[in-house]
Amino acid sequence: MTDVEWTVFNDLIIEEDILDSLKSAKFSGVKFQPVELFTTTETPIGRRAFETVVTGWGGMAAPESGVRVIEECRYCRRRVYSGFTDPTRLFSPEAWDGADFFIIWPMPRFTFVTKRVADIIDRSEYSGVRVRKLDKFPKSIAGGYSPGHLADWFEGKKLAEIKEHFDANLRND
Repeated sequence: MTDVEWTVFNDLIIEEDILDSLKSAKFSGVKFQPVELFTTTETPIGRRAFETVVTGWGGMAAPESGVRVIEECRYCRRRVYSGFTDPTRLFSPEAWDGADFFIIWPMPRFTFVTKRVADIIDRSEYSGVRVRKLDKFPKSIAGGYSPGHLADWFEGKKLAEIKEHFDANLRND
């Protein structure tokens, strides 16, 4: 087992000592939920672990990144997006809420972090995780993204704030 584990859905699972380190650094845009780990035979692993739930908003992938809507259901408005062509153009500082941990829409399964977070992760040499700069960001093997609706990832005041202030394209999500 590594210090950081990733589920098949790209959920980020951390050990308790990493949780303590991240909490003491007072990073924004993330909360932690306890999880139970099991083997494939449903035997409990018996170690304390926590899922990182990213609550920070990095905005909608900039059009210059190549991400665009390629399909939309006219009934439920579920969208399918293309993959990016230029990862260095995914992030637009103007749409970012300033959080240390954040997502960029339509890629909610990817965890983006500030340099402050990256530096702590790199210094700590945790196993199972590495920080990549955007120019080294891996392309989706599926070719695009189908994240569901914004309300599947955010709720309450944060959802309303994103819809109201950050991107007119998301009002209908």
